[in-house]
Amino acid sequence: MTDHAVRPARQRDLAHLDLDEHPGTPGFVMVAGDPPVGHARVDLLDGHAHLEGLHAGPDLHGSTARALVESVCERLASRGYGQLTARPYAGSEAATYAAYGFVEVPADEPLPGPLARLPEEAGRVLVRRVLRTHRTLPQLSGLLPELDAAPRDVGTLRAVVRRPAPGAREVLDVGHLDVTEGLVGDTWSERGSRRTPDGSPHPDMQLNLMNHRLVEFLAQDPEREQLAGDQMFVDLDLSHAHLPAWSELHIGGPDGAVIVVTDQPHNGCGKFIARFGKDALAFVNGPEGKPRRLRGLCARVVRPGPVRPGDEVRVVRPSNPAGE
Repeated sequence: MTDHAVRPARQRDLAHLDLDEHPGTPGFVMVAGDPPVGHARVDLLDGHAHLEGLHAGPDLHGSTARALVESVCERLASRGYGQLTARPYAGSEAATYAAYGFVEVPADEPLPGPLARLPEEAGRVLVRRVLRTHRTLPQLSGLLPELDAAPRDVGTLRAVVRRPAPGAREVLDVGHLDVTEGLVGDTWSERGSRRTPDGSPHPDMQLNLMNHRLVEFLAQDPEREQLAGDQMFVDLDLSHAHLPAWSELHIGGPDGAVIVVTDQPHNGCGKFIARFGKDALAFVNGPEGKPRRLRGLCARVVRPGPVRPGDEVRVVRPSNPAGE
């Protein structure tokens, strides 16, 4: 064990180490010793934890570096993060990271945008350390009977989550749906889409809804459910067979808000892997998940109104459903 206690950095520690605070980049620094003899810097990139630097000074047995890594991982895990990535140089440095529990990210794995945008540096490899055990494919397949037992005609709104900024989440006691804005205060209107000719926000993708039974199982912790990135979680069968495109969802009674299910697909991506694992992505995008819309669906608001967890969600299907 190291003789140097590991702790969060103070302002004077940053000055001692000649570190700036990366204005505009959220994150934190952990230091070992007082004055510091080593430090680890973590950037939080749109909700993804990335070990930007690990410096332990003279550390013959590697105990200080290991203590820094373990303290970083403990802090991140307590905050609900599922993984920590880093980019050591291939060779001996990558081998050292492997000894700390990191494994190389496969080259063909889709990456979340913040990681894909990191500047390339020759000789570096992307590695990650998983901070919590993800659900496996057999476990997910075993959940299918429960998912298929979700209500088909009248379900329940379980959670409303607003995204006020990239990587930020606000779980709401009451949300307000607007025909123009979608979920008021959410950043949908600021997010461009590759599916529109001019890259503007897609009007048929104002809202993302996901099956609450699945996200609850994936997250394993209520505090992590919001990481899925969807604005609404419902206890309702979202499958194509039982909820065709252009079905209406009446939320909160006959005078409540109404949203319409659109034909835009909602697919899993690199962010989904980072938060819930590769098996989860394979499951929701696979032959069992796609027909059931297990990654969720896209919708838009057609009648404004407040929405609250616990609200009734009643399905009104189109009289002439179009094929999807």
